[in-house]
This record gives sequence, structure tokens and C-alpha cells, in this order.
Amino acid sequence: MSSADVTPDAPPLPSSPSPRVPGRFLGPLLVGNLAMFGLFQGIQQILLPGQVADIDPAGKVAAYGVLASLGAGVAAVGNPLFGALSDRTRGRFGRRAPWLLASAIVAFLAMLLLGGMGSLFTLGVVYVAVMAAMSAYQAVIGALVPDRVPEARRGLVSSLVGVATTVGVLLGVNGASALAGNRIAGYAVLGAVLVVATILLVTLSRDPVPTAAAAAADTGHVPLLVRLGRFFSGLADRDFRWAFVARVLMMAGYWTINTYLLYTLTDYIGAEAIPAGDASAAVATLATVSMVTMFVTTLFSGALSDRLNRRKAFVIVSSMGMAAAAVIPLVWPTWTGMLLYSALSGLFFGIYGAVDQAIMTLVLPKAENSGRDLGLLNVATTGPQIAGPFIAAAIIGLTGGYGGLFAFVIVTALLGAVAIVPIRKIR
Repeated sequence: MSSADVTPDAPPLPSSPSPRVPGRFLGPLLVGNLAMFGLFQGIQQILLPGQVADIDPAGKVAAYGVLASLGAGVAAVGNPLFGALSDRTRGRFGRRAPWLLASAIVAFLAMLLLGGMGSLFTLGVVYVAVMAAMSAYQAVIGALVPDRVPEARRGLVSSLVGVATTVGVLLGVNGASALAGNRIAGYAVLGAVLVVATILLVTLSRDPVPTAAAAAADTGHVPLLVRLGRFFSGLADRDFRWAFVARVLMMAGYWTINTYLLYTLTDYIGAEAIPAGDASAAVATLATVSMVTMFVTTLFSGALSDRLNRRKAFVIVSSMGMAAAAVIPLVWPTWTGMLLYSALSGLFFGIYGAVDQAIMTLVLPKAENSGRDLGLLNVATTGPQIAGPFIAAAIIGLTGGYGGLFAFVIVTALLGAVAIVPIRKIR
């Protein structure tokens, strides 16, 4: 991958007219997503907050909030940037594969360093490097779906990706919990799994190479200001904009809770109420419960939305269900209440996750900019990660506890249901 391979304006690669999704593509795609989300959640729910608490026990809430926000901020910029670069990459290895492999290797190398950092400053520097590489990976692997999956199968593939995500989170969180006593090994294992999964993806399912006509069309110079103006042009599209807002709202509540789950258990539920008093193991238990119920609904929701040719109803039901689930720990702050919350939130978030990705690919304004615009939509996920820690810290400070976090989830989930209604391209 070189600067000569990146062109300012590239026409889309021709899409396959076949309604089937080749197994040689689907299997590696699922493994790649599994490894990516296992890495994300293993770091963010177990390894990083535990490391921050060891470095600065008294200031862990604020310190982790700053680190999480820095990483998410880098990802918010990196997602659309690397997505756009991959859209315009040309070479004999295709336009997505070089970015996938390079970003996985860089993330792995940074992960090898992460566990050995003993100060908040060095920890933050290396964590930002990990998130920059992973933002490239996330943007590019997401663009593979509109590249190669017919619209009529987007819901099915979205469901299967959701299942892979669920399994990945389950394995990542439990694996990280098992290795919490040796964080260097924990970080290394998560990074190594990502590299192996990526090698399988780029070798077993090769990127289509541009036709001679498409490559010949990759000429001309576009002024920098024009390119910058186009970078966020997807938001000018009404449906794309509403999809962006709906995802921001849903993810804002989700990340506000998940970012502080370890601290919620120790400071809101109480260490004495957690089985064996082991907060890391308790987080893994809650994640397992959530992932199991998420697996069930993710498995069928996307395919059912394809069959019914309806997406909005699934999002509305899931948003209302997430709001209802958050009521439980708000009024019943116990370990049992958290177990029930995890089970129900997983159930309804599984419905949302299975259909949301299909919606995002169906509201893309132009196919030739799918990587860029999907990267921009990923900002709707990473953006709440930026704001989430600050919002959470503010809520905890204003209310004097963690109960306000669950009230915030109720509000954002209900508003997310409202925001999906105005989209016209989907039913």
C-alpha cells in the first residue's frame, strides 16, 4: 500500500448480481468481526479499567474517562478517514485487504506495549495508537458488506455479523478476565487473535481487483478543500442524517453504562454483594449473560427483517426494551438486578444490532463512497464513547451515585426509537 495506490476519486467496484453470499467470504468476515469486538471489549471492560485503577485508585473514574475519550476521539476521526482512503486505494491486492492487514499488525504491536505501561501518560499514548489502528480496521471491515453483499441479504448478514460480535465479546471479556492477573499476556492474546483472523480474511476471501476501465478512470486532481468538503457530504442526505442521529442516541446510553461497568459494580452494587468480591469476574459474568441472550435475538432478527422487508419496527421495539431494562437496576440496585438488566438489555440490543447494520448500508448516499460514509456512521458509535465518560462522570457527580446512569439510558433509548421513524428509504 503506497501513496501511489490512493487516488482522489475512484468509481465503485462492480458489484456481484448474485443474490447469494459466498461462504468463502462470509466465514472469514464473521471471524474478523469476532476478533475485532473481542479485542475492543476485552480491553475496555476488563484490562484497561483494571490497569487504570492500579495506577490511580483514587482518581480512577476521571482518569479512565479521559483515556476512554481520547481513544474514542481518535477512532471518531480515524473511521471516516481510513474508510475514505480504502475507497480510493487501488492495487493488485484490492482496496480493502492492505488496510485490514496493516491495521491489524499495528494494533498487535501496540498491544504488546500496552500492558507494560506504568503511568497514565504512557498508557494513554499507547492506547491512542491501538485505537487509531483499530479505527482503520473497523471502517474497512464494515465496508466489505456493501461491497459484496446484495441488498436483499443485508439483514441476514447483519444478523450473522451480530452473532459473531456477540461471541467475540463473550470470548474477549472472559478471556481478558481469566488473564487479568497478567495483563501483558491478556493484551498480547487479543492482538494475536486479531492478526490470525485478518490473515484468514484477506487470504481466503480475496478483494476484487478493479477492472482496467475502473483503474483508468482513477485520474485527475481534486483540490484539497473540495475533498474536505465532500468528506462529510453524506450528512447532507436526510435519511443518512437520521440514521446517524438514531445510532448516536442508542449508543450514548449503551457506552455510558458499559464504560463504567466495573466501577458500577464496585461502587454502586457494592463489592460485598458481588460473588466472591471479584469485580473483573463479575463483569465477565454479566457480559456472558448479556451475550447469551443477545445471541438468541441476533440470530433471527436480521433474516426476519429481510423476509418482512421492515426494519423500523425492530429498532423501535429494541429501543423501548432497552429503556425498560434500565429501570431494573435504577429501582433495584442489587447483583440480581444487574443480572436481570444484563439479560434483558442483551435480548433487546441483539435485535437492534442485527438490524442496525443493515439499515446503515441501506441509507448510504453513494456506493462509491461506502467506506467513507460507513466510517462516518461509525462515528455515531465512537462519538458517544468520547462523550460517554464525561457524561457519566457529570451524572455521578451531580446525583452522587451511579443510578443516574440508568436513567440516562432510559431517555436516550426512547429518543433513539423516535429518531428512526423519519427515515424514508426503509420501512
